[in-house]
Amino acid sequence: MLDWRKIRWVCCVQLFCVFVLSAACLPQASPNQLKMSAQRYYYGKDGNRDYVKAFSLYLQAANLGDAEAQFIAGGMYFRGRGTEKNPKEAFRLLYQAALNGKSSPESQKILAQAFLVGQTVPKNYPEAVRWYQESAENGDKDAQNELAFLYFVGHGVEQDSVKAFELFSQAADSGLAIAQYNVGIMYYTGNGVEQVDLSKSYAWLNLAASNGYTDAEAARSFLESVLDQDELRRAQKFSGELFRAIEMKNTGKTLVQ
Repeated sequence: MLDWRKIRWVCCVQLFCVFVLSAACLPQASPNQLKMSAQRYYYGKDGNRDYVKAFSLYLQAANLGDAEAQFIAGGMYFRGRGTEKNPKEAFRLLYQAALNGKSSPESQKILAQAFLVGQTVPKNYPEAVRWYQESAENGDKDAQNELAFLYFVGHGVEQDSVKAFELFSQAADSGLAIAQYNVGIMYYTGNGVEQVDLSKSYAWLNLAASNGYTDAEAARSFLESVLDQDELRRAQKFSGELFRAIEMKNTGKTLVQ
């Protein structure tokens, strides 16, 4: 006598195998196809903006080894766009993307910061220098300032106060207040420069204070008690010249003549 339960079970197994094999034979979307679909959701083309769907598609393309998708998905993890913030996954994807040739000054700086402070990965000063260098060379003023500090203290690189001053100056010329403060301090101490110059120190500290860096305010006040009136007048004149030059360089206009 036939056992219909066994027959039904065998038929179900056969049907399941046919389904699995059929699914396996379906063409898989390429990274470029996934990215094109993701882009439509990310930018809301046709009025259908959906960061969650965009992230899912970018992540699929990233897992297929696409550097651009790794870069974008890593950035979305970092910002928490379309997904929860996940610094560890953000680092993993941004690092893969960078090794595969896709990065930006910001992503290079994110990698450097992770290696510098030991977040998500163990501290590694040479790697921090490597990625800050990339970012600094691409014009990121924060990276220039951080790299300058590493040269100043000799972490991950041979200590070099002159190189530190050069990098601090680049960031200061780009309007970064903390770098302007650092330049002022180096002129005050004589590190990385030919000699102590209190007038130039005051000029840069004055500029940093005007840009909201509070530590510079106390240093500026101290130098006002040290410089004589002629020195202070020249220092403030130089500070104004710096201010106008930096404003013109970075904005194409200046607040004062």
